[in-house]
Amino acid sequence: MKTERFFLCLLLVFYVVNLPVLAAADNVSELEARLAALENRFIEMQSDYKQQIASLTAQIDLLEGKAPVAVASPADQQTTVAASPVDESDSELLTLRQAAAAESRSAEAALPAKTSDEERRFIAGDLSRQAENPEISIVGDFVYRLQSIDNQRQNSDATMRNLGVHYETYLDPYTKFKGAVPVKEDISNIGEAYITRYGLTPNLNFTIGKFRQQFGIVQRWHMAGLDQNEFPLAMRRVLGDGGLCQNGISLDWQLGSSGRTTHELTMQLTESTNQRLFAGNTRGMPSLLLHFKAFRDVDADTYRELGLTALAGVNDQWSVNRAGVVAQIDETRPVYGLGLDFTHLWEPTDNMRYRNFMWRTEFYGVRKEILRPDNGDRGSVTAWGGYTNLHWKLDRQLESGLRIDYFEPDSQKYAAVPGLALAPLAVVADSPNEWQFCPYLTWNQSPWVKYRLEFNYKSGNNMGPDERRLMLQCIWSAGPHKHDRY
Repeated sequence: MKTERFFLCLLLVFYVVNLPVLAAADNVSELEARLAALENRFIEMQSDYKQQIASLTAQIDLLEGKAPVAVASPADQQTTVAASPVDESDSELLTLRQAAAAESRSAEAALPAKTSDEERRFIAGDLSRQAENPEISIVGDFVYRLQSIDNQRQNSDATMRNLGVHYETYLDPYTKFKGAVPVKEDISNIGEAYITRYGLTPNLNFTIGKFRQQFGIVQRWHMAGLDQNEFPLAMRRVLGDGGLCQNGISLDWQLGSSGRTTHELTMQLTESTNQRLFAGNTRGMPSLLLHFKAFRDVDADTYRELGLTALAGVNDQWSVNRAGVVAQIDETRPVYGLGLDFTHLWEPTDNMRYRNFMWRTEFYGVRKEILRPDNGDRGSVTAWGGYTNLHWKLDRQLESGLRIDYFEPDSQKYAAVPGLALAPLAVVADSPNEWQFCPYLTWNQSPWVKYRLEFNYKSGNNMGPDERRLMLQCIWSAGPHKHDRY
């Protein structure tokens, strides 16, 4: 009995002493199993990661157009990775390249097969007969006037001065057509109709047809595009109420730039149909006009433009009144015209739609060599004039300005021979001159409609009665060109 108790106690002591050791052994086995599972999971994640990186790299290389590289089989990839455990970065780079090459080849295989040029078809898209129609605009110009003229009874009138039909279209990629037909209450005619061939040479454009000539600046514009109600007084006196608008050809050269200054030259050869300058041209001798322009950007907000115009033509037949008998005499005599224009424009680049200031000045002069209408002797008539114009943009819609005109004709005793008068280029009175004062205010209701209120006061010396006019003008446009000055 004592012996059994002794062994039982010994066994109990042994169990108590070895219990932590057995527990520790069980814990070690469990930890080893968990580590093995984590390692396997890590390997799977690493494999998934490499596959994702390889796919993304292949797509990037395909987009960048990089050349594909040779790819190895999955077994070779595994062998390579296992054989190079030391340099793992090189192994990953090789795997990425191989996967990229595989993706590139699969993407190329998915592209459609290339066709030969003979199998290609070209479709014109939206081109149709309707798209070939010219752009057409209708421009209306209405004027209501209250006036007071010395020794004249009429004190008001309202005139639909012009309903202009404007055409514009490209005939081909190099040639553009423009036309203008002014329709008045009592007459309609061709105002302009011409085509321009751009890029005849790298710096040369060619125009042919009927066009307003480049004598200065505003002479080239249409009346609806003026900043005032009418053309300058001196221009109307020297070139006629309609200005220079004749059939012919025009060559426009871009002469290049020197520093901030750009130079242009225009040469126009036209028929001599202007009655103010060429009423005696019966042989159809053309007139030649040269216009030189220098354009300079002073700074980002300011530019200046200087122009010089020269005109030459001839008259060859004269009516001479001798003792009450009118005879026709043939003799060629020249006509010379001279123009000078200057423009200064300030327009802030960050506020150009709301503010600007423009100062423009032009000079017109003409000298006609003639046969005197009273006796047939040789003589000459010289007349000149000009204007200066100050113009402000007050805000997006409101503009204001002031123009001052001056004209001085020649004084000749034979200027008023009955039926052969030379006015307004020459008058009988001594020291003749006239000037005009024109303040105005323009409200642009929209790009399609504008109203102008203008006051004109004209006076002078030995040039007729004084005139005072208050004019309300409305200009509207239906079409893409709006108030096109050309």
